[in-house]
Amino acid sequence: MKILLRLSILIAVAVPTVLCAQTTPSALYTVDLSSLVPKGKQIYLVGSLAFLTDNTLALSMCSNAGCNLETLDLQGEKPRLIARSDKFENYRGLFRAPGGGVVLDHVRTEDRQGAVLLDADLKSAHLIPKIKILDSHISTTGETLVEQLNGNLWAAYKMGRPPLSIRTGIGRVLSVSDDAVVYVNDGDVHVEGLEGKSLGSFQTNRRSEHLLRVHILGHDRLWFGTGTRVELRGFDGRVLRKLDSKDGWGFREGQTSDGSRLLYDRYTRHVSTAQRIKEDATAIATMGMGVGDEEANGEKVRVIDTANGKQCFEWESTTGILLAGDYHADIDPSGQFVAIMTQSDLKVYRLPKDCSP
Repeated sequence: MKILLRLSILIAVAVPTVLCAQTTPSALYTVDLSSLVPKGKQIYLVGSLAFLTDNTLALSMCSNAGCNLETLDLQGEKPRLIARSDKFENYRGLFRAPGGGVVLDHVRTEDRQGAVLLDADLKSAHLIPKIKILDSHISTTGETLVEQLNGNLWAAYKMGRPPLSIRTGIGRVLSVSDDAVVYVNDGDVHVEGLEGKSLGSFQTNRRSEHLLRVHILGHDRLWFGTGTRVELRGFDGRVLRKLDSKDGWGFREGQTSDGSRLLYDRYTRHVSTAQRIKEDATAIATMGMGVGDEEANGEKVRVIDTANGKQCFEWESTTGILLAGDYHADIDPSGQFVAIMTQSDLKVYRLPKDCSP
Protein backbone atom coordinates (compact mmCIF):
# COMPACT_ATOMS: atom_id res chain seq x y z
CA MET A 1 0.00 0.00 0.00
CA LYS A 2 2.87 2.38 0.78
CA ILE A 3 4.37 1.79 -2.67
CA LEU A 4 0.97 2.37 -4.34
CA LEU A 5 0.62 5.58 -2.35
CA ARG A 6 4.05 6.76 -3.51
CA LEU A 7 3.18 5.98 -7.13
CA SER A 8 -0.12 7.83 -6.80
CA ILE A 9 1.71 10.89 -5.47
CA LEU A 10 4.26 10.57 -8.28
CA ILE A 11 1.50 10.62 -10.90
CA ALA A 12 0.01 13.72 -9.33
CA VAL A 13 3.43 15.39 -9.19
CA ALA A 14 4.44 14.43 -12.72
CA VAL A 15 1.31 15.96 -14.31
CA PRO A 16 1.22 19.77 -13.98
CA THR A 17 -1.91 20.90 -12.16
CA VAL A 18 -3.81 23.84 -13.64
CA LEU A 19 -6.18 25.61 -11.31
CA CYS A 20 -9.67 25.60 -12.77
CA ALA A 21 -11.26 28.94 -13.52
CA GLN A 22 -14.72 27.64 -12.66
CA THR A 23 -16.24 29.64 -9.80
CA THR A 24 -17.39 27.70 -6.75
CA PRO A 25 -20.88 28.82 -5.69
CA SER A 26 -21.34 30.61 -2.39
CA ALA A 27 -21.65 28.33 0.62
CA LEU A 28 -25.12 27.77 2.01
CA TYR A 29 -23.64 27.29 5.50
CA THR A 30 -20.24 27.99 7.02
CA VAL A 31 -19.40 26.52 10.44
CA ASP A 32 -16.35 27.46 12.51
CA LEU A 33 -14.57 24.22 13.51
CA SER A 34 -12.06 25.69 15.97
CA SER A 35 -13.97 24.24 18.93
CA LEU A 36 -13.75 20.77 17.33
CA VAL A 37 -9.93 20.76 17.31
CA PRO A 38 -8.63 18.75 20.32
CA LYS A 39 -6.85 20.90 22.88
CA GLY A 40 -3.12 20.46 23.43
CA LYS A 41 0.03 20.41 21.34
CA GLN A 42 -0.80 19.28 17.81
CA ILE A 43 1.62 16.94 16.07
CA TYR A 44 -0.95 16.10 13.42
CA LEU A 45 -4.58 16.93 12.72
CA VAL A 46 -6.94 14.72 10.74
CA GLY A 47 -10.61 15.16 9.98
CA SER A 48 -13.49 13.16 8.58
CA LEU A 49 -17.18 13.68 7.88
CA ALA A 50 -20.24 11.85 6.56
CA PHE A 51 -23.85 12.73 5.80
CA LEU A 52 -26.10 10.62 8.04
CA THR A 53 -29.32 11.69 6.29
CA ASP A 54 -30.17 14.39 3.74
CA ASN A 55 -30.12 16.95 6.55
CA THR A 56 -27.81 15.61 9.27
CA LEU A 57 -24.05 15.39 9.27
CA ALA A 58 -21.35 13.85 11.46
CA LEU A 59 -17.81 15.21 11.57
CA SER A 60 -14.72 14.68 13.66
CA MET A 61 -11.25 16.07 14.30
CA CYS A 62 -8.51 13.86 15.74
CA SER A 63 -4.93 14.52 16.75
CA ASN A 64 -2.33 13.15 19.13
CA ALA A 65 -4.28 15.05 21.82
CA GLY A 66 -7.48 13.06 21.23
CA CYS A 67 -10.66 13.13 19.13
CA ASN A 68 -13.78 15.25 19.06
CA LEU A 69 -16.93 14.06 17.31
CA GLU A 70 -20.15 15.99 16.69
CA THR A 71 -23.40 15.73 14.74
CA LEU A 72 -25.22 18.66 13.12
CA ASP A 73 -28.78 19.30 11.93
CA LEU A 74 -28.84 21.36 8.69
CA GLN A 75 -32.60 21.97 8.40
CA GLY A 76 -32.78 25.45 9.96
CA GLU A 77 -31.45 28.86 9.01
CA LYS A 78 -28.12 27.79 10.45
CA PRO A 79 -26.69 24.39 11.48
CA ARG A 80 -27.78 23.18 14.92
CA LEU A 81 -25.53 21.08 17.13
CA ILE A 82 -27.21 17.75 17.93
CA ALA A 83 -24.48 16.22 20.09
CA ARG A 84 -20.75 16.29 20.78
CA SER A 85 -18.45 13.67 22.30
CA ASP A 86 -14.77 13.23 23.12
CA LYS A 87 -15.32 9.71 24.49
CA PHE A 88 -13.95 7.82 21.48
CA GLU A 89 -10.29 7.95 20.50
CA ASN A 90 -8.06 6.41 17.86
CA TYR A 91 -10.76 5.66 15.31
CA ARG A 92 -9.92 5.81 11.61
CA GLY A 93 -13.11 7.08 10.03
CA LEU A 94 -16.86 7.42 10.25
CA PHE A 95 -19.75 6.23 8.12
CA ARG A 96 -23.51 6.51 7.81
CA ALA A 97 -25.57 3.98 9.79
CA PRO A 98 -29.25 3.00 9.45
CA GLY A 99 -31.78 5.46 10.85
CA GLY A 100 -29.39 8.42 10.79
CA GLY A 101 -26.82 6.84 13.09
CA VAL A 102 -23.02 6.84 13.01
CA VAL A 103 -20.48 4.07 12.61
CA LEU A 104 -16.96 4.70 13.91
CA ASP A 105 -14.40 2.45 12.27
CA HIS A 106 -11.71 0.55 14.17
CA VAL A 107 -12.19 2.07 17.62
CA ARG A 108 -9.56 1.03 20.15
CA THR A 109 -10.12 0.89 23.88
CA GLU A 110 -7.96 -0.53 26.62
CA ASP A 111 -9.16 -4.10 26.16
CA ARG A 112 -11.20 -4.24 22.95
CA GLN A 113 -11.28 -3.01 19.39
CA GLY A 114 -13.79 -3.02 16.55
CA ALA A 115 -16.43 -0.71 15.09
CA VAL A 116 -18.91 1.26 17.21
CA LEU A 117 -22.54 1.88 16.23
CA LEU A 118 -24.11 5.08 17.63
CA ASP A 119 -27.35 7.02 17.37
CA ALA A 120 -27.22 10.58 15.98
CA ASP A 121 -27.20 11.86 19.58
CA LEU A 122 -23.93 9.89 20.03
CA LYS A 123 -25.45 7.72 22.74
CA SER A 124 -26.45 4.04 22.93
CA ALA A 125 -22.99 2.93 21.79
CA HIS A 126 -22.77 -0.68 20.61
CA LEU A 127 -19.42 -2.34 19.92
CA ILE A 128 -19.09 -4.53 16.83
CA PRO A 129 -15.98 -6.49 17.86
CA LYS A 130 -13.10 -7.34 15.52
CA ILE A 131 -14.79 -6.15 12.32
CA LYS A 132 -12.76 -3.62 10.32
CA ILE A 133 -15.05 -1.48 8.17
CA LEU A 134 -13.70 -0.02 4.92
CA ASP A 135 -15.44 2.43 2.62
CA SER A 136 -15.86 -0.31 0.00
CA HIS A 137 -17.20 -2.78 2.60
CA ILE A 138 -20.28 -0.84 3.74
CA SER A 139 -23.34 0.16 1.71
CA THR A 140 -24.31 3.79 1.15
CA THR A 141 -27.15 3.40 3.67
CA GLY A 142 -24.96 1.68 6.25
CA GLU A 143 -27.45 -1.19 6.42
CA THR A 144 -25.14 -3.81 4.88
CA LEU A 145 -21.47 -4.52 5.58
CA VAL A 146 -18.87 -7.08 4.58
CA GLU A 147 -15.97 -8.44 6.60
CA GLN A 148 -12.94 -9.68 4.66
CA LEU A 149 -11.79 -12.73 6.58
CA ASN A 150 -8.44 -14.52 6.63
CA GLY A 151 -7.39 -16.08 3.37
CA ASN A 152 -9.82 -15.31 0.56
CA LEU A 153 -13.07 -15.61 2.51
CA TRP A 154 -15.66 -12.92 3.22
CA ALA A 155 -18.86 -12.64 5.23
CA ALA A 156 -21.82 -10.28 4.70
CA TYR A 157 -24.05 -8.89 7.47
CA LYS A 158 -27.03 -6.64 8.01
CA MET A 159 -26.16 -3.90 10.47
CA GLY A 160 -27.68 -4.43 13.89
CA ARG A 161 -27.00 -4.85 17.57
CA PRO A 162 -25.39 -7.32 16.93
CA PRO A 163 -25.05 -7.57 13.11
CA LEU A 164 -27.12 -10.30 11.45
CA SER A 165 -25.13 -12.78 9.35
CA ILE A 166 -26.36 -13.10 5.73
CA ARG A 167 -23.89 -15.26 3.81
CA THR A 168 -20.23 -16.01 3.12
CA GLY A 169 -18.21 -16.20 -0.08
CA ILE A 170 -14.76 -16.62 -1.60
CA GLY A 171 -12.82 -13.75 -3.15
CA ARG A 172 -11.78 -10.15 -2.46
CA VAL A 173 -14.78 -7.88 -1.96
CA LEU A 174 -14.77 -4.71 -4.07
CA SER A 175 -18.15 -3.17 -3.23
CA VAL A 176 -21.42 -3.88 -1.44
CA SER A 177 -24.94 -2.43 -1.59
CA ASP A 178 -28.12 -3.41 0.20
CA ASP A 179 -28.94 -5.71 -2.73
CA ALA A 180 -25.63 -6.99 -4.08
CA VAL A 181 -21.95 -7.65 -3.52
CA VAL A 182 -19.08 -7.40 -6.02
CA TYR A 183 -15.92 -9.46 -5.57
CA VAL A 184 -12.96 -10.62 -7.64
CA ASN A 185 -11.65 -14.17 -7.59
CA ASP A 186 -9.07 -15.76 -9.92
CA GLY A 187 -9.26 -12.87 -12.36
CA ASP A 188 -13.07 -12.86 -12.62
CA VAL A 189 -15.31 -10.09 -11.27
CA HIS A 190 -18.59 -11.44 -9.88
CA VAL A 191 -21.76 -9.48 -9.09
CA GLU A 192 -24.15 -11.42 -6.89
CA GLY A 193 -27.32 -10.73 -4.98
CA LEU A 194 -27.01 -10.99 -1.23
CA GLU A 195 -28.97 -14.24 -1.40
CA GLY A 196 -26.28 -15.67 -3.71
CA LYS A 197 -27.92 -15.31 -7.16
CA SER A 198 -25.51 -14.32 -9.96
CA LEU A 199 -26.30 -10.90 -11.45
CA GLY A 200 -23.35 -10.88 -13.84
CA SER A 201 -19.65 -11.63 -14.18
CA PHE A 202 -16.73 -10.76 -16.44
CA GLN A 203 -13.00 -11.23 -16.74
CA THR A 204 -10.45 -8.61 -15.82
CA ASN A 205 -6.73 -8.23 -16.37
CA ARG A 206 -5.12 -10.28 -13.62
CA ARG A 207 -1.96 -8.16 -13.75
CA SER A 208 -3.96 -5.09 -12.70
CA GLU A 209 -6.39 -6.94 -10.44
CA HIS A 210 -4.81 -5.41 -7.32
CA LEU A 211 -5.63 -1.91 -8.67
CA LEU A 212 -9.36 -2.57 -9.05
CA ARG A 213 -11.77 -0.17 -7.36
CA VAL A 214 -15.50 -0.65 -7.85
CA HIS A 215 -18.71 1.02 -6.62
CA ILE A 216 -22.22 -0.29 -7.15
CA LEU A 217 -24.32 2.52 -8.63
CA GLY A 218 -28.04 1.90 -8.25
CA HIS A 219 -29.33 -1.51 -9.27
CA ASP A 220 -27.55 -2.20 -12.56
CA ARG A 221 -24.32 -0.20 -12.97
CA LEU A 222 -20.74 -0.20 -11.69
CA TRP A 223 -18.18 2.55 -11.34
CA PHE A 224 -15.11 0.60 -12.43
CA GLY A 225 -11.59 1.92 -11.91
CA THR A 226 -8.17 0.42 -12.69
CA GLY A 227 -5.48 2.95 -11.85
CA THR A 228 -6.08 6.03 -14.03
CA ARG A 229 -8.75 4.33 -16.19
CA VAL A 230 -12.33 4.88 -15.05
CA GLU A 231 -15.48 3.48 -16.70
CA LEU A 232 -19.18 3.06 -16.13
CA ARG A 233 -20.06 -0.62 -16.65
CA GLY A 234 -23.05 -2.90 -16.55
CA PHE A 235 -23.11 -5.90 -14.22
CA ASP A 236 -22.03 -8.02 -17.21
CA GLY A 237 -18.88 -5.93 -17.68
CA ARG A 238 -20.15 -4.09 -20.76
CA VAL A 239 -18.64 -0.58 -20.92
CA LEU A 240 -21.46 1.98 -20.89
CA ARG A 241 -19.36 5.12 -20.73
CA LYS A 242 -15.77 6.16 -20.19
CA LEU A 243 -15.39 8.70 -17.40
CA ASP A 244 -12.73 11.36 -17.09
CA SER A 245 -9.87 10.37 -14.83
CA LYS A 246 -9.61 13.00 -12.10
CA ASP A 247 -6.26 14.57 -11.37
CA GLY A 248 -4.62 14.13 -7.99
CA TRP A 249 -4.76 11.04 -5.79
CA GLY A 250 -7.07 9.66 -3.16
CA PHE A 251 -9.55 6.89 -2.50
CA ARG A 252 -12.74 8.79 -1.68
CA GLU A 253 -15.71 8.43 -4.02
CA GLY A 254 -18.93 9.43 -2.33
CA GLN A 255 -22.26 8.79 -4.03
CA THR A 256 -25.98 9.37 -3.80
CA SER A 257 -28.30 6.55 -2.79
CA ASP A 258 -29.36 5.90 -6.39
CA GLY A 259 -25.83 6.29 -7.80
CA SER A 260 -26.86 9.19 -10.05
CA ARG A 261 -24.18 11.52 -8.69
CA LEU A 262 -20.62 10.73 -7.67
CA LEU A 263 -18.23 12.78 -5.55
CA TYR A 264 -14.44 12.73 -5.93
CA ASP A 265 -12.24 14.00 -3.09
CA ARG A 266 -8.68 14.22 -4.42
CA TYR A 267 -5.38 15.53 -3.07
CA THR A 268 -3.00 17.50 -5.25
CA ARG A 269 0.52 18.81 -5.00
CA HIS A 270 1.43 22.22 -6.40
CA VAL A 271 5.15 22.94 -6.75
CA SER A 272 7.34 25.14 -8.93
CA THR A 273 8.59 23.83 -12.27
CA ALA A 274 12.12 23.60 -10.91
CA GLN A 275 10.98 21.60 -7.88
CA ARG A 276 8.86 19.32 -10.05
CA ILE A 277 11.81 18.58 -12.36
CA LYS A 278 13.99 17.80 -9.33
CA GLU A 279 11.40 15.46 -7.80
CA ASP A 280 10.74 13.74 -11.14
CA ALA A 281 14.44 13.13 -11.66
CA THR A 282 14.76 11.64 -8.17
CA ALA A 283 11.72 9.44 -8.70
CA ILE A 284 12.98 8.13 -12.04
CA ALA A 285 16.44 7.43 -10.66
CA THR A 286 15.02 5.49 -7.72
CA MET A 287 12.14 3.75 -9.56
CA GLY A 288 9.58 5.73 -7.58
CA MET A 289 11.04 4.93 -4.17
CA GLY A 290 12.84 8.26 -3.84
CA VAL A 291 9.71 10.38 -3.86
CA GLY A 292 10.24 10.84 -0.13
CA ASP A 293 7.68 12.30 2.22
CA GLU A 294 6.25 15.03 -0.03
CA GLU A 295 2.82 15.90 1.27
CA ALA A 296 -0.18 17.00 -0.76
CA ASN A 297 -0.61 20.77 -0.49
CA GLY A 298 -3.91 21.05 -2.30
CA GLU A 299 -7.32 19.40 -2.37
CA LYS A 300 -9.99 19.22 -5.07
CA VAL A 301 -13.61 18.11 -4.74
CA ARG A 302 -15.78 17.38 -7.79
CA VAL A 303 -19.30 16.02 -8.32
CA ILE A 304 -20.33 14.43 -11.61
CA ASP A 305 -23.56 13.09 -13.08
CA THR A 306 -22.92 9.38 -13.71
CA ALA A 307 -25.56 9.18 -16.49
CA ASN A 308 -23.85 11.66 -18.81
CA GLY A 309 -20.45 12.35 -17.21
CA LYS A 310 -21.17 16.08 -16.83
CA GLN A 311 -19.67 17.99 -13.93
CA CYS A 312 -22.05 19.42 -11.32
CA PHE A 313 -19.65 21.06 -8.88
CA GLU A 314 -15.98 21.82 -8.31
CA TRP A 315 -14.09 23.18 -5.31
CA GLU A 316 -10.34 23.55 -4.92
CA SER A 317 -8.05 24.92 -2.23
CA THR A 318 -4.36 25.06 -1.36
CA THR A 319 -4.83 26.58 2.10
CA GLY A 320 -5.97 25.06 5.37
CA ILE A 321 -6.31 21.53 4.03
CA LEU A 322 -6.31 18.64 6.46
CA LEU A 323 -3.82 15.78 6.41
CA ALA A 324 -4.34 13.71 3.26
CA GLY A 325 -5.87 10.27 3.55
CA ASP A 326 -9.22 10.89 5.24
CA TYR A 327 -12.66 11.85 3.93
CA HIS A 328 -13.01 15.63 3.96
CA ALA A 329 -16.04 15.82 1.67
CA ASP A 330 -19.35 14.03 1.22
CA ILE A 331 -22.57 14.25 -0.78
CA ASP A 332 -25.96 13.74 0.86
CA PRO A 333 -28.05 10.66 -0.07
CA SER A 334 -30.40 12.56 -2.39
CA GLY A 335 -27.67 14.60 -4.12
CA GLN A 336 -28.75 18.09 -3.03
CA PHE A 337 -25.77 19.12 -0.91
CA VAL A 338 -21.99 18.80 -0.68
CA ALA A 339 -20.15 19.28 2.62
CA ILE A 340 -16.41 20.06 2.75
CA MET A 341 -14.24 20.48 5.82
CA THR A 342 -10.82 22.13 6.25
CA GLN A 343 -8.68 22.84 9.31
CA SER A 344 -10.75 25.92 10.10
CA ASP A 345 -14.32 25.43 8.91
CA LEU A 346 -17.09 23.34 7.39
CA LYS A 347 -18.84 24.60 4.28
CA VAL A 348 -22.09 23.19 2.88
CA TYR A 349 -23.01 23.93 -0.76
CA ARG A 350 -26.28 23.40 -2.60
CA LEU A 351 -25.86 21.45 -5.83
CA PRO A 352 -27.58 22.58 -9.03
CA LYS A 353 -30.57 20.61 -10.25
CA ASP A 354 -28.90 20.00 -13.60
CA CYS A 355 -25.21 19.58 -14.37
CA SER A 356 -23.37 21.77 -16.89
CA PRO A 357 -21.34 20.32 -19.81
